[in-house]
Order: sequence, then structure tokens, then C-alpha cells
Amino acid sequence: MTASDVPVFIVTGASRGLGYNIAEKLLAAPISAKVVAVARSEAGMATLAQEYPGQVEYVTGDLANYDTGVKAVQTAIEKFGSLSGIVFNAAVINPVATIATTDIEAFKKLFDVNFFSILTTLKAAIPYLRESKGKVVLVSSEASYESHFYGWEAYGSSKACVNHLAATLAGEEPDIFAISVDPGVMDSAMQQEIREQHGSQMKSEHHEYLIKIKEDGSIPSTEPPATVIANLVVQGPMELSGTYYAFNSPTLSPYLTV
Repeated sequence: MTASDVPVFIVTGASRGLGYNIAEKLLAAPISAKVVAVARSEAGMATLAQEYPGQVEYVTGDLANYDTGVKAVQTAIEKFGSLSGIVFNAAVINPVATIATTDIEAFKKLFDVNFFSILTTLKAAIPYLRESKGKVVLVSSEASYESHFYGWEAYGSSKACVNHLAATLAGEEPDIFAISVDPGVMDSAMQQEIREQHGSQMKSEHHEYLIKIKEDGSIPSTEPPATVIANLVVQGPMELSGTYYAFNSPTLSPYLTV
């Protein structure tokens, strides 16, 4: 494989958890890609750069600042010469509140991270993704369509927008693969935040369930959804473009193995 054949990916929220695992899977053999990692925290991304020398560049910054995503696109082109795909994984869940009590400014900030940063990054990336016939995976959630996630209207509505954006991108750009994927409940920093900070704003049975699966060790790992998402951004088929699936749906089962 020549240098020009090596795929180049952007992964947001790549400093820990699901995003870190996705980046690792793209960097490791047999894919051995180049990755531009994006996150607010540098530490995990610096570890990736140390473990995979010459394969990693990273952008440290808050995606609520739209320049951060644009800089990631510029870094991919300037450092690696192309862009093969993007995994939009970064997201926040705060505010967790009812419509009557929500903080509107916090609601807007959530949308800046969870939705508008994707839109602005895509706008910068589309010319390069057209050229590479690239692929885009947007990390979504069951909360995008289920109403039982009490207090999660900011997060859930942002993920509904993400699903629609994937469908719209697929419709507008026939040479770019786009899919939104629900990774399910998993052992992540967001789940820790939910357990520790947002119980009073949620239905008690939902909060207690999330605590229970952590305490009894049954909370799923980030590894299986990371495998599916990494495989899709490399080899997602155009017949799935524009769709939404849970990572463990039968349709995506071929992507559960490396």
C-alpha cells in the first residue's frame, strides 16, 4: 500500500471511550489508517499519537467553536493529503431537564456541539469527500425517537436532527456514504455523568437502571459499537446510505467483526 492509498479519517470525541476505541481500530492493522483526532482533552489523543507514530494528528478544542471542526478538515488535507471519512462521535447531554425548566442557553450550547459543529465541519469537508467518494458515520441514539427518555429532550432532539442530516447528506451527495448509528447504552464518560449528576431530572426507574447495570457489571462495553462504526466508515455500502440503525441490528451484523 502506497502513502496515497492509506485512508485518512477524522474522529471527533476521540480522547476517551467510544471515540478513542474507534480511532484505535482505524489506526491498527489491517486498516492502518491515518487519523485526525478531535476532542477537548489532549491526553488521550496524545497517547494515540505516541502509540501510532506518524499516523495521528490531533486538534484540541471545543466543537462548540465551529473553527475546531474546520481546523480538523484542514489538518487532514495539509498533513495527510486527503480525507476518506469522518466519524462524528462527540456529544454532550447537558441540560437534562423538562421543557418547562430547561436552560435555553445550555440547550443552544448542546446543539452547537451535537449538531451545528457537524454541519459546519461537513460543509468544509464535502469537497474532499466528493473527491474520495468518502464515508460519514454520525453517532446517534435511541433517544432520537423514543419518548421514555424523560428530561433528555435536548439530547434526543439533537440526535433526531443528526438522523435527518445523515439522510439529507445521502440524498444530496450520491457519491458520499452517510449513516447514523445508535451505539446503545455503554460504559462511557457520558453514562458516568448521567449517573452522578442527572438523576434528579430523570425518571427514577431509568436512573436506577443505569446505576444497576454499572454496579452489577452488565453495562455493555464500547468495543462492539466501535467495531461496527469503524468498519462502516471504511467499507459502508451505498445501499445503507441515508439510513439509521442500532449497531446491533441484524442489518449491521456483518460489521461486528474486524
